[in-house]
Amino acid sequence: MSLKFIFSGTVKLYPTTLWRCQSVATRRWTPEDYNVEQLKYGDKSSPKIGASLRLPNKAPNQPPKNRMRKGYLTRGVCRGKGAELELQQYGVISVKGGLLKHGHLNNITQQVNRFVKRNGVHAIWRVEAPYHAITKHPLQAVMGGGKGKIDYYVTPVQARQVIFEIGGNLEFSTAFPFLKGIANTLPFPAMAVEYEMLEEMYEEERRLEDENENFFTFREIVTKNMQGMRSFVSLSDYKHFGKMR
Repeated sequence: MSLKFIFSGTVKLYPTTLWRCQSVATRRWTPEDYNVEQLKYGDKSSPKIGASLRLPNKAPNQPPKNRMRKGYLTRGVCRGKGAELELQQYGVISVKGGLLKHGHLNNITQQVNRFVKRNGVHAIWRVEAPYHAITKHPLQAVMGGGKGKIDYYVTPVQARQVIFEIGGNLEFSTAFPFLKGIANTLPFPAMAVEYEMLEEMYEEERRLEDENENFFTFREIVTKNMQGMRSFVSLSDYKHFGKMR
């Protein structure tokens, strides 16, 4: 094959693109199996997911942000696009909130890329790289002295937030053991889901809430301040009504 670029109308094809289209035992996927515009965090010519940075990408003259822990970032339920599957196939979602370290993301990257190469599928990240600073005082340090030094960075994750997705010509029965294995290694409860399963879960939750005949729900009691309950609940419970505490 010639190394010269091949032009087809206004589309510019590279030799690597033609090589990937060949039917080779180790390269069973083709560019038609995935949408290049949906790939994130890495080279868009590859179906693999890119490795996350250990430290946030900031300007050289910008000091690191050393703030409070912000526990509210992991409370409550993730809503909107963060709780839906973009590829509408398979993925891993969190059941409760938690913090992802660089080691967790690196472990997911290595396992997913091996699975992608072996099964001819593609994957995308749905969470950001570590950006929230966690401080720590050195051992045997005396009390006081202000806030500690930055020890590492984490990615806050809420409940029902999608961690990553896998798509392509693959059955859920084949992807489920792999996704379940990764979900068990996360520092918080997580589960492997497919698009239809996730939609049924959300629909069942809405149905139970609409058809509920019990008037004394957590939402009604707190919203109408029955027996002065607002003085006994926290701001998080008043916002999320006792869910995903």
